[in-house]
Amino acid sequence: MADSNDSQPGAPVPCAACRGTGQVISNLGGSPSQVPCPWCEGSGTQIPGHDAQAARRAAAA
Repeated sequence: MADSNDSQPGAPVPCAACRGTGQVISNLGGSPSQVPCPWCEGSGTQIPGHDAQAARRAAAA
């Protein structure tokens, strides 16, 4: 039986924040809405070294 953490080197790792869906629920604005995940930029896979907060600050500037 293979361990669920076994993966091929270089294989994409699912984003933990959105569970690999590329979407998260945001409650900003008062009502829940589906938005692209800021941690994986909507790709559904982990982006090594990506800082979602820094990316958001840069986009707001």
